[in-house]
Amino acid sequence: MGYSLRYRRRFLPRTLTDLSALVFMSVVIPAVYWFEVYVVAPTVYNQPLNILHTILGTYIVINIFGNFIAIIVVNTSTQGLLLPAQCVSAGTPGWHVCASCESTAPPRSRHCNTCRVCVLKKEHHCVFAGCCVGLANHRYFFIFLCLIYFFIFLCLMWVSTLYCSFLNACLSGPMWAASTCGQWFAWCCRRVAGVGAVPRHPLRLPLLHQRDGCLFMSVLVYYYTALLLTNTTTLENNTGKGNKHDHGRDYNLKVTLGERWYLTWVFPTLYSPLPCDGLEWSQRPAKTDKHKGK
Repeated sequence: MGYSLRYRRRFLPRTLTDLSALVFMSVVIPAVYWFEVYVVAPTVYNQPLNILHTILGTYIVINIFGNFIAIIVVNTSTQGLLLPAQCVSAGTPGWHVCASCESTAPPRSRHCNTCRVCVLKKEHHCVFAGCCVGLANHRYFFIFLCLIYFFIFLCLMWVSTLYCSFLNACLSGPMWAASTCGQWFAWCCRRVAGVGAVPRHPLRLPLLHQRDGCLFMSVLVYYYTALLLTNTTTLENNTGKGNKHDHGRDYNLKVTLGERWYLTWVFPTLYSPLPCDGLEWSQRPAKTDKHKGK
């Protein structure tokens, strides 16, 4: 049985920390987009390439905000679902009673003290969205993460290209003008040798921030991709209970991104139904010890 999307009635974060993070994200992304697309890119590229990069940057940012909004509005809690009470008394594996919600809770669901609800296949509580990431909105969170990473990487390329042009104009002596990497390498060699001083440039600070942001996002994308491919949540991974629901990469991708997982990056409104309802989870058969009994 698949999962039908439901939508939250309360969108605003419940804590000041979540609200601050949400406002920060809502301001920073448009600010970076404006700076990169309308200030940096026109300086780096000629008119045809500038138009192409403007279209690409605009599409990415719209897609980012679309997935970001979907994380917030999609309801991934157990509220409103008909949960069978007899599953707990019958000893069905994974079913338990949530004292806070005063209700039964299905396997892999966990209670969030901030959201004050039980979340189906709870991944974690996202402070930037002010809500939990679970079964229904995990797809939007993962695509949002990947798009942020790609956008920061794209911005880093634009700024580094412009900054290298600045270095090329400031430094005396021959430099490798044919390649950006060559310019960076030559500049590093000259700095190590103590030859020449490089004047400060307004782009230096954004360049350093984007470099650090790109490295940080690389770690996040790698971490959550590894969890996605094994159908493991953060809590299960941290408590050593991971890989119990690993049924192969194809199925694991569909559990998070839906049946049309290969198209979910196009736009958040693209239909991609989930293959499960979040109430029943089959576990991978335990490995038997081949040497047992010998």
